[in-house]
Amino acid sequence: MTKLTSILNMVKIELEMETKTRYKYLASTLSDFVIFTLAYVAVLFFADVTAINQSYHTDDGTILILIGFMFWNVGVVAMDISTQTIESDSRVGILETEIQSKFPLWFLIVIRSWVTNLITFGYLLTISLITAVVVGQSVSTLLSVILLVMLISSISNLGMFGIGLIFGAGSLIFKSIGQWATLLQGVILIFANVAIPYTSWFQSILPFGLGIEIVRSLYLQRSIQWITVLTYIIINVIFCGIGLIIFNAALQHERKYGSFEKF
Repeated sequence: MTKLTSILNMVKIELEMETKTRYKYLASTLSDFVIFTLAYVAVLFFADVTAINQSYHTDDGTILILIGFMFWNVGVVAMDISTQTIESDSRVGILETEIQSKFPLWFLIVIRSWVTNLITFGYLLTISLITAVVVGQSVSTLLSVILLVMLISSISNLGMFGIGLIFGAGSLIFKSIGQWATLLQGVILIFANVAIPYTSWFQSILPFGLGIEIVRSLYLQRSIQWITVLTYIIINVIFCGIGLIIFNAALQHERKYGSFEKF
């Protein structure tokens, strides 16, 4: 079996497992959708749509906020998977088995992140269709926006994944730090250009900051500078690289000095 076949088989198995889990725990699946929806409504409620419209010279502020919300949401999923995989798999005693795989542990987490994000886009598709009806935007336009977000967020998700690996490294050593990851996600939501205009350098160094602006520009049919795209890629490569280095160092430390049986 070639590596490509193994990877495709892993994706297939993860997708089947995730789908069966979502179906078996239907109440939890529905509650996740409700949480997604309430979070989106809360973002719209607190967002200054007028400021968005004035900054981007448009009347489609709600759609621009939706774009930011989708980037943040799938980014949070990519970030969460790392920490949750380490903590939950350690508790049930399968982390050591996963470490014995011919693929690195971080790569297994990447596969799981891809699959989870595919399902997340299912939630976002529903929310987007509802938004299209409410604001009077065409469904085809919203579908093209979702496709753009899916493609361009694949880069920022690597950066968010790298941040998640840093928290995953902390979970290996300190065992449970998920609450700090949640706190960081909340801070990012407040200060990032998710529901506010792009105004500061801080927003640009976040993994998805420039990605949001790229999709917003494409939606508004505006030109995009190549330096923006290049910077967007470089920032996420750096975040992902730092995350991998720290995570692998923590894994080696735990193999040498820790115990995977005790969590």
